[in-house]
Amino acid sequence: MACTVEIHKGAQVIIVDGVSFNAPFNESSIESGHPHGPVFSNGAAKAVISEADAAMLIAAGVIDRR
Repeated sequence: MACTVEIHKGAQVIIVDGVSFNAPFNESSIESGHPHGPVFSNGAAKAVISEADAAMLIAAGVIDRR
């Protein structure tokens, strides 16, 4: 599971465990299918995150596909 998730809304940047995703938030999604929690997905990159981080990302504009 990812340890840190940061959102920089003005710059449209999401940082997951030090990896930056610089794209419109609606190009990323939260998906289901992993037994340990929701999955943040951006292109080929995927990371299991906490429910709290998923809620924070969705509130910022990431698409909920669960």
